[in-house]
Parts: sequence; C-alpha cells; structure tokens
Amino acid sequence: MKKLFVIASLLFAGITVNAQWYMGGQFDISAGQVTNDNGDKRTSEIGIGVYADIGKKLTDVWDFGMFYGGTVDVYKNHISNTSTESAHWLISPYVRYSFFQIGKVELLARGSLTLEGTKTYNEIGLRLAPVIAYNLNNHIALQANLNMFGCGLTYHKVKNGNANTSLNLKGNSNDVVNIGNLRIGFIYKF
Repeated sequence: MKKLFVIASLLFAGITVNAQWYMGGQFDISAGQVTNDNGDKRTSEIGIGVYADIGKKLTDVWDFGMFYGGTVDVYKNHISNTSTESAHWLISPYVRYSFFQIGKVELLARGSLTLEGTKTYNEIGLRLAPVIAYNLNNHIALQANLNMFGCGLTYHKVKNGNANTSLNLKGNSNDVVNIGNLRIGFIYKF
C-alpha cells in the first residue's frame, strides 16, 4: 500500500511548477462512545487520520485531483476491558466543478471514484458530494468536504464473506457531528 501512495504522489506532484497545480491535506481526530440504557459506557473509539490532496485546475470552474490517506482507530470494550486497533486506507481520484462563488467563498460539486478498505473489508464507490472553500489569499484556501450530503453507488466486500451493492442518497444534518463525514483541510495553490 505504501508503494501505491508513493506512486500516486509522484504521478500527481511531478509537475508543480505550473501555477495551476495545488496540494494540501487534512488531519482528522474523531472520538465516540456507545452507552447502555443505564448510561454506562459499553464501547469507545478514538481515531486519527491524515490525508493528502493533490490536483490541477483545468479551467476557472473545473479541476481534477487525487485524495488519499488513512486513519488508525482504537476501539475499547469497557465490559470485557479489551482494545482493538483498525487501520483504514483511502484512494480517491476526483473531478470538481465550481458552481457558485461570491467573494472568497466558493461552492463546488465533487465527483469521485473511491477505493477504500481495512484488513476486514474493501470498498469501491462512485460518489458526488458538495465542497465549500474559503480562499484566504491567492495561494492558500481552507476547504471542507461535506460528506454528510450527496449520493453514491458503493460495492462493499467483506474479506472471506459477503458482498453487497448500495445506492446512497445522503441529506442528514444530524450527521454533521460525525467527523468522518466532515473533513476540513487546506490547499496551497502554486
């Protein structure tokens, strides 16, 4: 997997001297817990993720790129007092269309082919989701991938197990607090 990340980095970062290229990243921290009816903790989770974003602006409204990285999650069962770790990887080439801009704020639609998995499952999907960007200056922009909204088609395969295909339409504002659905990062425009 490390070789694939290095190849993707070299492929997309090889020509950064052109003013239309950009690169950036995101750092995620997530935490959660499940309680029983009495309010006692049953399980808890903490996760840390690091993602890179490399792309090229094709026109004023179209760009393409590669988003990749991974997370490490630690789950603790408070009843049996055991802990397990899980690593998650993601590779997602994408195209984005800027459909609204006012001042420094820009709204984009992002279509992506997503490959992801852990040691227990693999998944491939086509997804469409909104992105909001705030341009701090000519070179630096903050951006948030709003994964809690959008749609997608996903094929999910459990290793040594069942597979399923799903068509998703998301529009759940209650999911905003789920850090995996809201990724905030930055890009630097060369």
